[in-house]
Amino acid sequence: MSDEIALDRRWATEQIEQYTDRGAIENSYSSIKEAAAWTTSPEFEVRWFHFAFGCVVYNMWLLVDFLAQERIGVIESREKPRITLSRFLDWLDEELVTLL
Repeated sequence: MSDEIALDRRWATEQIEQYTDRGAIENSYSSIKEAAAWTTSPEFEVRWFHFAFGCVVYNMWLLVDFLAQERIGVIESREKPRITLSRFLDWLDEELVTLL
């Protein structure tokens, strides 16, 4: 009987560990959608490009935030981003406007 309980506990622990990062994954997906340009095009290629470009912008934001945290030495102690996505997008928008 006690062996069954231990087996159940191990199974439950594995399930909890498997779904621990689910919230972070869902939040990152919604952030990618926020970083992508809005389109109403029914064309799959256009929608895929917008999503892929949003992924690139999102990853650039993560890199810039990581480098900023590493530069000031708070990487180990801070989970929240120092540079918000909206602030990064505003900066990127200004830079792109100057380039064009």
